[in-house]
Amino acid sequence: MGSEVGEVSEPLLSGTNKIGTVVSERVPEWKGQITIRGLAVSAMLGTLFCIITHKLNLTVGIIPSLNVGAGLLGFFFVKSWTGFLSGLGFQVKPFTKQENTVIQTCVVACYGLAFSGGFGSYLIAMDERTYNLIGVDYPGNRAEDVKNPGLLWMIGFLFVVSFFANYIHPQAQISLAEKLGLESFFANYKI
Repeated sequence: MGSEVGEVSEPLLSGTNKIGTVVSERVPEWKGQITIRGLAVSAMLGTLFCIITHKLNLTVGIIPSLNVGAGLLGFFFVKSWTGFLSGLGFQVKPFTKQENTVIQTCVVACYGLAFSGGFGSYLIAMDERTYNLIGVDYPGNRAEDVKNPGLLWMIGFLFVVSFFANYIHPQAQISLAEKLGLESFFANYKI
């Protein structure tokens, strides 16, 4: 059981002579990052995650962070799609890192709007039918609080929720007030 120290005479990794060699890839311009197939996958996965979000919101009332699920399901779906089409004989170019990022970002935005848009909570409780079901005599149930949501009104509401809410987020205000760097702002915002 002696310990013998030997000298390594060949590289541990075949094909590389230098440790820490960085391979740089050319990042395509933004038109090459947003593709039709990436948007199609985003729409399908976004719809699936919206359904999951609505189901959880209406039954449980809380939504866990689904970012990891969106990433894993997106990866699985993309790999399955390319494998299925390759099995049928089509020549399929694999999805790029940028396309995968666009897919995951769109899916997270879809289920985020499904939750913060109030479709499973306060938005469905604003119409006249709900007002009448609760009862006119019920304390706090006032006729002036009734709003029958229409398509244009909901689009405007979602625009306000999705874009202007970023400016009133407390951690974002702290980052801006303290004049922290851009990286600190986004790190704080994601917390």
